[in-house]
Amino acid sequence: MTSLRANLFVVALALAALGNVMVYSATSSTDTLVTRFAHVGVGVVAFFVTKGIRYTAWRKIAPPLYVGVLLSLVLVLFVGDEIGGARRWIGVGPIQVQPAEFAKLAAVVLLAAVVSRARPGSGLPWRPIGAVGLLFVLVLVEPDFGTSVVVAAGAAGVLWASELRTRDLLLAGCGALVMLVGAMLAEPYRRERFMTFLDPLSVCDGSGYQICQSMSAIRGGSYLGAGAGGGAIPVPELHTDMIFALVGEELGLLGMFAVIGAFGFFVVSAYFIALNAPTVLGRCLAAGLATMFAVQTVFNIGATMSVVPLAGMTLPFISYGGSSLLVCFAAVGILYRVSEDSEVAREARRASTGERRGSSRPDRRRRDGGARDPRVVRGG
Repeated sequence: MTSLRANLFVVALALAALGNVMVYSATSSTDTLVTRFAHVGVGVVAFFVTKGIRYTAWRKIAPPLYVGVLLSLVLVLFVGDEIGGARRWIGVGPIQVQPAEFAKLAAVVLLAAVVSRARPGSGLPWRPIGAVGLLFVLVLVEPDFGTSVVVAAGAAGVLWASELRTRDLLLAGCGALVMLVGAMLAEPYRRERFMTFLDPLSVCDGSGYQICQSMSAIRGGSYLGAGAGGGAIPVPELHTDMIFALVGEELGLLGMFAVIGAFGFFVVSAYFIALNAPTVLGRCLAAGLATMFAVQTVFNIGATMSVVPLAGMTLPFISYGGSSLLVCFAAVGILYRVSEDSEVAREARRASTGERRGSSRPDRRRRDGGARDPRVVRGG
């Protein structure tokens, strides 16, 4: 388990390092690269901060974290910087903060803190689910459909790992699915994205331009790619949502497989930590975060290849974005600590079991009718 959690951090660092190269290749901007290095540095600090917190302490941290994120999501709707018709960022001096990214973490932590205290087989705790639903709605109205999907996915991962009544979990899952489909079809531009997904090649000069360019870039990379900095096909939002297209163009099919393999190892390791956690809280935290990473990765990579509709999600660790990197590394720190504390708990139980077995071992010579063992000290 020690090597597993260490490898988790190493993979995150490796993906972030690749992201530095890809972001610079996409922007050709030294200032952007310097900012990206600063983002990674802040993310690593966040990792060590959350790694230093016992995972049981997140029960106390969850309420203030939720309130802070909730207030920031309300605030961004009124004073946030509007970019591309969406209010998603709050400017703090030269820094742009995206509260929706922190909503992903807050949803997992709050729900895990509550459902881990529920009796096995009990019904859904509707108040915390309603609280997470409020985060979902506030993110959706920015609008940021992609991040709202990740918020819902993280919450679903927590509920899947809980010990709540299965019937209620299925009902909640169906309700969430209906809500997501309704949200997708509610706005004309989302409906257009879905129709574009069905046949992007027929609208390459219009709404399908981004996905057509993305697929052209991936095809152009062939097996080995054009090399770092060799990408030539313009793709909108290349340094953020569509950065995997640049991976395909510059690193080729082999590079794409390597990145997908790294994410696969990361997500499987996170689920392994969840399965081996000795407490419901640890299992729920790890499962929620693992699901968050899994859904975000699948939707981002799938969208660049037109396997799923475009949803505006960043690729964890690789895409440009300080808030995203901070949350991703903070989540890795929580996973690391869940694994570490779980291992300590197992070792303590193993030692305690060994002591009990030793103290309950019968004096074989007395049992067999022999003389009293002089090494055994008797009271009285």
